[in-house]
Amino acid sequence: MNKIHYILILVFLVLISFYYGGFIKKNVLSVNNFIIENIYEAKDYIANAISKHFNQAKQISLLKKRNEELERTSILATTFANELNRLLEDKNSTQYFPHISLVKTISYVQINDYKKLWLNLFESKSAKIKGLIYNGYTAGIAINKDGRAMALLQGDEKCIFSVYIGKNKSPGLIQGKNGMVVVRYIPKWAEVDINDEILTSGLDNIFFPGIPVGIVSKINNEDMYKSVEVKPYAELNTPSYLYIVDKF
Repeated sequence: MNKIHYILILVFLVLISFYYGGFIKKNVLSVNNFIIENIYEAKDYIANAISKHFNQAKQISLLKKRNEELERTSILATTFANELNRLLEDKNSTQYFPHISLVKTISYVQINDYKKLWLNLFESKSAKIKGLIYNGYTAGIAINKDGRAMALLQGDEKCIFSVYIGKNKSPGLIQGKNGMVVVRYIPKWAEVDINDEILTSGLDNIFFPGIPVGIVSKINNEDMYKSVEVKPYAELNTPSYLYIVDKF
């Protein structure tokens, strides 16, 4: 009797496994998948949180270091200006202290011309041309257009200002040509080499002297003068902010 009882129980379990095994297995797998998915999500969340924390810490460290460098540069520049002013005072000359202001670009003047931008600055009737600086490098000039300040970025044909080239300070004029930046009207006798640095001369009262422009990438011999193609330091796509030279 006991054997028959055990056999019946075994048959019952086998039948249960046939009918409900798939259902049980499906639910067990679902629970298993749910647990695994949540574990992976938790893992990704923790990894992202840790990564974000360290990235923020790294960014804060870089910004702090950059701020210290800017403070140091500002102090050195101020000290230099003060010393220069003392020298100029001894010679009864005017003070030299450049003033620049932050300006914001608003929009393109024309949708198909990426070298002309409106600035959030309204000008008087003065026709004075002012220099524009981006990340410490020349970016172009600002002119008065119908009472508004219009930026002409480097590469525009009407963006012109005076520069010196190389250690010998060979003079020339920056100008845009077919989207490129070139220096024209360099004297024939001037010694100019590839990779010579180009700096503003300050002789045109647009920029103060010594602002980096770029380096010489190619030299062309014209009939009456030399010209060079320039690899500008400033990478100008669509700058959001620029510095404008007020006076110096």
